[in-house]
Amino acid sequence: MAMNSWKLLVRIKDGIGINRSSLLRLLDCRSDAIHKMGLHSIRRAGPFLRDDGASDVLQTLQKIGERVDPQTYVQLLKRCSEMKDLTAGLKVHEHIIQHYYQHNIYVVNTLIKMYAQCGNVREARQVFDTCVKKTTITWNAMITGYAQQGYTKEAYSLFCHMQEEGLKPNTFVYLSVLKAVASSSALEWGKEVHAQAIDAGFLSDVAVGNALINMYTKCGSIKDAQEVFDEMRVRDVISWTTLIGGYGARGHVREVFRLFSQMQQEGSQPDRVTYMAILSACTDPDALGRVKKVYDNIKRSYYRNDVHVGNALVTAFAKCGSIRDAAQVFDKLEKRDSNSCNAMIGAYAGNGDVDKAYEVFVQMQREGLEPNRITFLSILNACASPAVLARGRLLYAQAKRARFLSDVSVGNAFINMFAKCGSVEDARRIFDQMIKRDAISWTSMIKGYTEAAQSEQAYAIFQEMRRVGPNPDKVTYLSILNAIASPQVLEWGKEVHAQIIAAGYETDVRMGTALLNMYFKCGSPKDAQEVFDKMTTRDIVTWNTLIGGYAAAGCSEEALTAFRQMQSEEYQPDKVTYMNSLNACANSGALEQGKSIHAQLLELGFVSDMGVGNALVHMYAKCGSIIDARQVFDQMTSRDIISWTTLIRGYAQYGSGRDGLEIFEQMKTEGIQPDERTFVGVLSACSHAGLVEEGRHYFASLSRDHGLNPTVEHYGCMVDLLGRAGHLDEAEDVIKNMPLKAGAPIWGALLGACKIHNNLAMAERAAEQCLRCQPQDAGVYVLLSHMYAEAGEWDSVAKLRKLMEDRRVKKEPGRSWILVDKQVHSFVAEDKSHPQTEQIYAELERLSQEIKGLGYVPDTRLVSHDVDEELKEQVLCHHSERLAIAYGLISTPPGKPIHIFKNLRVCPDCHTATKFISKIVGREIVARDANRFHHFKNGVCSCGDYW
Repeated sequence: MAMNSWKLLVRIKDGIGINRSSLLRLLDCRSDAIHKMGLHSIRRAGPFLRDDGASDVLQTLQKIGERVDPQTYVQLLKRCSEMKDLTAGLKVHEHIIQHYYQHNIYVVNTLIKMYAQCGNVREARQVFDTCVKKTTITWNAMITGYAQQGYTKEAYSLFCHMQEEGLKPNTFVYLSVLKAVASSSALEWGKEVHAQAIDAGFLSDVAVGNALINMYTKCGSIKDAQEVFDEMRVRDVISWTTLIGGYGARGHVREVFRLFSQMQQEGSQPDRVTYMAILSACTDPDALGRVKKVYDNIKRSYYRNDVHVGNALVTAFAKCGSIRDAAQVFDKLEKRDSNSCNAMIGAYAGNGDVDKAYEVFVQMQREGLEPNRITFLSILNACASPAVLARGRLLYAQAKRARFLSDVSVGNAFINMFAKCGSVEDARRIFDQMIKRDAISWTSMIKGYTEAAQSEQAYAIFQEMRRVGPNPDKVTYLSILNAIASPQVLEWGKEVHAQIIAAGYETDVRMGTALLNMYFKCGSPKDAQEVFDKMTTRDIVTWNTLIGGYAAAGCSEEALTAFRQMQSEEYQPDKVTYMNSLNACANSGALEQGKSIHAQLLELGFVSDMGVGNALVHMYAKCGSIIDARQVFDQMTSRDIISWTTLIRGYAQYGSGRDGLEIFEQMKTEGIQPDERTFVGVLSACSHAGLVEEGRHYFASLSRDHGLNPTVEHYGCMVDLLGRAGHLDEAEDVIKNMPLKAGAPIWGALLGACKIHNNLAMAERAAEQCLRCQPQDAGVYVLLSHMYAEAGEWDSVAKLRKLMEDRRVKKEPGRSWILVDKQVHSFVAEDKSHPQTEQIYAELERLSQEIKGLGYVPDTRLVSHDVDEELKEQVLCHHSERLAIAYGLISTPPGKPIHIFKNLRVCPDCHTATKFISKIVGREIVARDANRFHHFKNGVCSCGDYW
């Protein structure tokens, strides 16, 4: 026993740590020599005790009845500080009081430090206040304690009080107070301390100079930090590193490398922290070349094999976009730690390479490195698609075994991962199993349901969060607004809006923009406008949401008004603004406004952007100017599948089917693979041009040559193509044999074809199927009614009207409109609300007489049979499209083309009349109806009477 005790004493003497049980054995030893030596050595043992608790040592000392001297108390208190053991510290303090050492200045100073480091600043201050005779060290201990715990105001106040008491701060006091005021809210205090340091002559002290640089960088005044640095007569590596880190934190990469170069020129060698500070500043591809130069420098330095520097290199290369360089550094590291692997996993994950990230994850475990929470957080970032769901489940099982799921951030990451992988059920299972949840947990679950298009579940969990969870934060509200952005849940949106107001978030610009988006998608532009009007702060995203929301809702005039208002308030539109505005022009046919926007885009240089080019092609095609659409398309320096598809569909709507097919063939020649939307355009082009054989060929090639499965839209195009061409039986067979369920649009296409070819029996079958799917579709009743009228079956017409009344089906009135001087003029049949009604009707009367002279014969078959013939002609003459044409003729210069728009299909009689009118007035008349364009010129229509 004695020999073993001697060995323990030797360990203490040599500075080797011993545990509590060994120390107790030593103190209980019966050998006088060892006992005596042990008591003298207890003070030496204090700093080397391993994590067993200072209070147990104290109990042992009390047990043997020895009086503890101040130096032993100091050692015990230091041990409490190291272990952050406040309970033990309190017991030591109690023992100090019992033995009347509470006024010993060494003990007092150490007590203050212990309490501060254990997080109890209040107790530290009580010890400080009860100290009768304070030294500079005492004041500094308390100032340091405040600084460590973030009590900036208290530290500065104590610094001032110290001087009021007549004590002059020394270097350590200045270092402590400068650390305390290193905060953006304390810049003025920092400048005051700086001034006092100058007066006291401490600027020649390099440590104080370094502390000033650090203080100014943390306070956000990099200019002052640079001035301090420039005035320092002596600098060390910490001086350079601190200033480099300050510039790096603000993204001033050029200044970082200016200092790095200057540092080397002046003969100061970077250390590990310097290199890490430089590399952390490199966060974008523009800095890649600089990182490579730093790497070359590191390879020639002492730190070429330093694992911390290597980890920083891996991260820097990854952030600069060079995963290859990051991997090379990682592979060359002689020694790796968990941080090395986490950096490489994070690099691959950030690049979306889940396979490589997982390989490193497996490799680190083979090398004996245990994954930590950062490892799981990094790799889960890469798992964001259904293809890696199985791997995500394996990661979950491993994290569960390693007991990392008790970490809230890891649990949140798994919820997010499973949601992105398409398994909201797994995400919910983890959520339900979490013992502790924070706002991110609930918000992640809401986002998961949103991505799974389960708005009801998202709203339910939001409501549950409000009942039992933490209060929703801004991110939560933004997420739930996105989840409930649909017409069916407008009331939910209004409830959430009220809660946002109550929470005080409504003035937040992001929240206001999200509310705008929600109301537009819920189908309530009025509420959206009210939100916008109340916003005190707006940004470009807000304006884009307003303009885009109106455009998507079909409120083109309001969208363009908002666009003009935005410019008048001196907000600079971006590409998205212009694209939304072009979409509004396309929807309303505002060709002149679209051309004006095109001119602005040319001036700003935005036309080279592919998205903008696509929007221009779409606008010109929808406004009936297919020549301009083609010109923009030809001038585009880069095109994608959307570019080609937009032009093909434009030709289809214009009736230029063969031009559309030529573009399609050119697209394939240039190696662009068509998608499902492209084939909808191709088949539509065939349909509008009557290209039956071509349509059959392309429909077959869809799956045969391109591996695409035909959708309902493709079958609908084929039914429309065959039906228009008179192949009604074949069209009906397509519907009966298609593998997908035929909905109202497909049966509607067959019904329209039956109308063209007067097949009443098949029309009745098609109408029956349509009404099974959509019993409130007024268009079906109207079209079938017209067929009955043409066949003279007026009793059937009456029955259909009675059925519509019983089912409360309302026919959408035919409406036509024309844009003149940026103002929309809208008309319905027999409309007399326009201020220039008299002139419009007079022009119609004149045109009616002239076209009759050229051979026009009104088709009155669709007008009710109980109306006399003269009145029937008058009804036809006053259709909405003719009113719009007449207004265009009297309000625009002679020779200028007229563009009108109609919400329904062009009336056959109006189509005939417009051909005659175009010949009489010598003008081009472009009419866009619900399906396509009709370009009338010299008595001929571009559709060739096939529509």
